[in-house]
Amino acid sequence: MANVKNGSFRESIIDRCLQSRRGYSTQEIFDRCNDALERRGELPISALNTIRNDILSIENRWHIVVEQIRSGREIRYRYEDPHFSIFNTPLNEEEIAQLTQSVSMLRRFEGMPGFEWVEEMSAHLQETVSARPEPVIGFDENKELKGMSFFTPLFKAVSEKKAIKIKYYTYRSNKIIEGVIHPYYLKEYNQRWFLFALNDEYKNISIYALDRVEAMGKTSAKFIPNTEIDFSHYFDNIVGVSVKSDEVPQTVKIWVDKEQLPYTLSKPLHKSQTVIEEKEDGGAIVAIKVIPNFELEQLLLSFGERFEVLAPSSLRDKIADRIKKNMEKYQ
Repeated sequence: MANVKNGSFRESIIDRCLQSRRGYSTQEIFDRCNDALERRGELPISALNTIRNDILSIENRWHIVVEQIRSGREIRYRYEDPHFSIFNTPLNEEEIAQLTQSVSMLRRFEGMPGFEWVEEMSAHLQETVSARPEPVIGFDENKELKGMSFFTPLFKAVSEKKAIKIKYYTYRSNKIIEGVIHPYYLKEYNQRWFLFALNDEYKNISIYALDRVEAMGKTSAKFIPNTEIDFSHYFDNIVGVSVKSDEVPQTVKIWVDKEQLPYTLSKPLHKSQTVIEEKEDGGAIVAIKVIPNFELEQLLLSFGERFEVLAPSSLRDKIADRIKKNMEKYQ
C-alpha cells in the first residue's frame, strides 16, 4: 500500500533527483527525502519500497518514462526526457476545472481587509487557467458593510487567543460602551459578521456585530480561554446567531402553500425540517425543532402569506402581533 503521508513533499524531492542526468539510486533518494523530512520536523520514511512506489506513481500519473541506468553494481533512476519535471507539465481539463473553481472560491474574499493577498494569488491563478476568465460563480455578499475593517484584527485575536479592548455601539441604550473582551468565535449570518466573546466585566459570552464596533485595541489583560461552549454544535438548535441558553428547542409547525412548498423542501428552513402532513390543496405542514428567536421570526415573516405559523402558540401570537402592527401602517 502506498505511503500517502507527506507524499506530495516526497514527490518534489524525488522530482529534483530524477532530473539529474547522473541519476540517483533508491537509497540516495531515500536519504535525501528523510533529510528533508527531518528538517521539517516530520517523521522519516522507513522502507525503500516507499521510494519505489513513489517513482512508479510519478510514471503512471504523468505518463513519463523513468529509466534505469547501471553504475557498477548500483542502479540509478532518472527521467528519460531530460527536460521533464512534474512542475512544468501542462494542466489537463480536470485540473483546469478544479483550479477554476478554486479561483472562484478565493474571489469571495477579495476586498476584505487583511486578504489583499487573495487578489494577487487570484490574478496568478487566472493567468494559469485562462487569459480572460469569465465569471461563472457569484456570492451574496456586502463588501461595503460597516465594521469590516475590524475583521482581520479580530480574526487574529481569536486565532492567537488574545484579550482586546473594544468600543461598541448599542442600539438599545443608544450609546457607546467600552470594555475588555476575550474573543472566541466569528460567524457570518445574513451578510453580517458577529463576534462571540467573553465580557470581562459581566463574565458572560456576548455577541458583538462587527458593524457596531467603533474601535478596538490591545490590553494587558490575560486571555481567559473558552471552557463553556462548543461552537461546532452551538448553533444546531437555532436559526441565526441568537442563542437563548435558558430555553430548550420547541417543535415549530408551519403551513406552507403549494407554490412555496417545492422551494421550502429544496432549501429547508433548518436541518431538522420534516414534512408532517400533506394537504389536499397541494400545500403541506412542515415542522422544525428549534429555539424561537428574533432571526426565526424574521425568516418566517419574509415568506408573507405563503406561510402560517401553527405552533407553538407563543410564536404564532408574536408573528400575528407583528403582522397586525405592520398592517396598521397600510390602513
